[in-house]
Amino acid sequence: MTETIPISRILFRPPVEAYSLLIAVTGGCSWNRCRFCGMYKTRDYQTIQEYGILPLDAVLKQIDEAACHNYHGFPVFLAGGNATSAPTDYLVKVINYIRLRLKNVQRVSCYAKSLDILRKSETEMKELSRAGLDIVYMGLESGSSKILRIMHKGTNAESMIKAGKKVLNAGIKLSLYVLVGLGGKKYSKEHVIETARVLTEINPTIFRFRTLHVSQTVPLYDDIESGEFELLSPVECIKEERDIIANLGENVTSEVYNDHMNNYCYLDSKNIKNDREHFIKALDLYINDPQIQKMPRKNLTVM
Repeated sequence: MTETIPISRILFRPPVEAYSLLIAVTGGCSWNRCRFCGMYKTRDYQTIQEYGILPLDAVLKQIDEAACHNYHGFPVFLAGGNATSAPTDYLVKVINYIRLRLKNVQRVSCYAKSLDILRKSETEMKELSRAGLDIVYMGLESGSSKILRIMHKGTNAESMIKAGKKVLNAGIKLSLYVLVGLGGKKYSKEHVIETARVLTEINPTIFRFRTLHVSQTVPLYDDIESGEFELLSPVECIKEERDIIANLGENVTSEVYNDHMNNYCYLDSKNIKNDREHFIKALDLYINDPQIQKMPRKNLTVM
């Protein structure tokens, strides 16, 4: 029997939004087919949060309740797998109401998919910016169209570039996620080169490294069991990060973060253009450390 999780239940938010006010806007993910992801379903679909957009009055009620409980001065995260899939006029009403009812809101943010952004016009994106959407978090995962296709991401490198630039051109900050190890051993080099290329093309406000960990609940696990997909060791993951940074263009001024428990190093930069050499040298120290070289994988099953 399948357990269906209500769309109003908030399952995930970025680590950086740990102390934010969470407002449920959408439930699940409008795509929900990525082979490495088990956020909104198990591979046998025994547990699933189906995609949906909450009624506007239900969202406004959450905001009213937050105001009554004095949630002023907090950042606000519009929760769901990709809140930007909701109609623009709906999102504008939500954001305007947040700004009206809550005082001193530090920022308004949400997850986004590239397809959401590409479906919206330049005018719509600017409407969201004017309403007060400050930043979106988007999964680049890899800059390789081949890897994105294998992983059923539902997009390609050029679409990611177009969507990323569209966000930035609207005056909204962009935080991209890069999934270290997503190409496995077979496509590691392509993953590095193409990811650096796409990051260089976009020059996002921020990009964040995440390390691939595969639980038994996701489709990619079958490829690991069969030997078709070989996971990288911790030191190989750090090498990928090092080589992505080394292959960035000189134009890239992004902030860079390793702000998740699944990573094997925790270096940050407020401007990678200024810090690149320091970043690379620090990563080289990790790579050449005998203890790191012998470190086993974490093999996390819960993120």
